[in-house]
Amino acid sequence: MAKPKPKPMPKQAAQKPKEALQVTTTTLSDLMQDASLWYKIHVLIYDLCNIKTDPSSESRTLLTTDELYISGPYFTASESILIKATIIQDIRNTEITAENDEAAGGIITVEATPAETLATTRDFTVERETRTIEEAIKERLAGFFDKRRASGDSRPCGPHDMAPIYESVFGIQHSELQDERFLGRLRRSGLAESTEKEKDSLKEKKKGKKGR
Repeated sequence: MAKPKPKPMPKQAAQKPKEALQVTTTTLSDLMQDASLWYKIHVLIYDLCNIKTDPSSESRTLLTTDELYISGPYFTASESILIKATIIQDIRNTEITAENDEAAGGIITVEATPAETLATTRDFTVERETRTIEEAIKERLAGFFDKRRASGDSRPCGPHDMAPIYESVFGIQHSELQDERFLGRLRRSGLAESTEKEKDSLKEKKKGKKGR
């Protein structure tokens, strides 16, 4: 009697290598590509500048729930997280003096690249340091307070004191907040979504800035 053939062992499924977790880095350029989000960032900074003179600005800032004002009513929870984690690059001058802009700390915001020394002269060294927006704002606020304490000024920091810091961190010129097209939209719709015509106008404005 023939012996039964042994059953073949089941083949083990080949294990697929685990895919590496992809970490997405957001830069200022990415924020600028989202016209609605970039507009709301402008509104926030405008409100910080005009909180003492514009009742609408005061009302909006009073509704925030975040110490840095990066929350509703300006942004959704996911937008707030995205903005705070956005990578920027600080250009630091090691010989910054009191003559520099006190609030901005003499720091310029540019696109993120690996930390490196840009230039060295007899008078100063300029360096690039990578920061998230949240880190950059908090660091500059700390420097602002240090300078105030050193000068004997014990006044609390108000939202209007933070405006130059936000302008510097986001790379927004104060003149942009005085642009009639921006102000007209703000008066008409506040934080509401822009119309397609307004979005196209903002895109054209960005192209013009890049072409300079």
